[in-house]
Amino acid sequence: MLYFSYMPPAHKAETPPKKLFGMNRNIFMLGLTSFFNDFSNEMILSSFPAFFTSVLKSGAASLGLVEGIADGAANILKIYSGQLSDRLRKRRIFIFIGYSMSVIVRPFYIFMGSVAGVLGLRVIDRVGKGIREAPRDVIISVSSAPGEIGRSFGYHRAMDTVGGILGPLTAFLILWQWPGAFSTVFMTAFVIGLLSVITILFVKDVFIAPSLNGSRIFSFSTIKILPPRFKIYLVSIFILSIGSLPTAVLLLSVLSIGMSVASIPLFYMVYGLSFAVFSYGAGKLSDGIGTSRVLVFGYVLLMLSYLMFALSQTIPTLVIAFITLGIFSACTDSTQRAFVAKATPESERGTAYGIFNAVVGFGVMFAGIFGGYLWQYAGPLTAFFAGILLVVIGLILFYISSKIGRNIA
Repeated sequence: MLYFSYMPPAHKAETPPKKLFGMNRNIFMLGLTSFFNDFSNEMILSSFPAFFTSVLKSGAASLGLVEGIADGAANILKIYSGQLSDRLRKRRIFIFIGYSMSVIVRPFYIFMGSVAGVLGLRVIDRVGKGIREAPRDVIISVSSAPGEIGRSFGYHRAMDTVGGILGPLTAFLILWQWPGAFSTVFMTAFVIGLLSVITILFVKDVFIAPSLNGSRIFSFSTIKILPPRFKIYLVSIFILSIGSLPTAVLLLSVLSIGMSVASIPLFYMVYGLSFAVFSYGAGKLSDGIGTSRVLVFGYVLLMLSYLMFALSQTIPTLVIAFITLGIFSACTDSTQRAFVAKATPESERGTAYGIFNAVVGFGVMFAGIFGGYLWQYAGPLTAFFAGILLVVIGLILFYISSKIGRNIA
């Protein structure tokens, strides 16, 4: 049997990466991709609490179940998309397919009159997320300049969240002007989502030299190649993710203080604005003082926000709770991904991000299913207490993982 390997031309000068507005083109364009996609997605997600209560006549349990199962359905694909992108050494095609799947189903919410129908569409949407997420994170991490990984992910999440601000605001304006016009919300979201797919055409694939481990399809033995500190980190992130109640469920707090369902997207916008304002700074800060410190601070803020939600009886206190929740997301979302990049070699990064995204996804699945159930049948206070307990356990394990690998601090 013959084996062939590809070697780049020995004397060909390496072309400097193209930049847009002083930023690597790939990172800039993927920021735009996430901006348009989240603009589209958050229009729908911020409308879901109102849609579930006024159209589907359902509550927190159904809403949490839909979000939990939808995220869970994508988890296996999150593992394999990263692994396959390592093996094929192609990332952009996974990103294109993933975003396209998510966008194409969005106008079909118009025809849904049951929780089961919405669940089916949401599963397809999240499967698209599972396909694209790990390869996208690989391109961002590899395209980043040395010492700027946290900053790059911070920029990406900031763009993602700016879209997440405009989406709920647009949804609110539509529902405020035309009460109950959910079909207009869904069609507008679809058109904006198409722009995210177009931007992917301007992203250039990255080449990473393969390793023996990176060429294998995932199996449980694959985890053996990962550093011990990274394995403990995955366990801690899993528990922390279970302790993070879905934002869609937390938005039901708006109804508890007597606000109308049409106002729910406004509070989601407050959360998104806080997330956007602090995302880039949190990523940059993690490059300076360490991802561990910023991540721990973020989860402390999550517990604080739970206490605020539990005590909120007025609009100002609820606004502060959502602002705190946004800062938590800013401090943890990009730093979690930056930690993965610093803990794993480039040749295994697709696999590492795939496993990481799957672990987070499974945690979110359990958080949605059980968090929504506790919220509806045992009360919000019980859900908050359970979340705080899990976050404390997760932080203890994260402390252990950071002690094992001090060079990732």
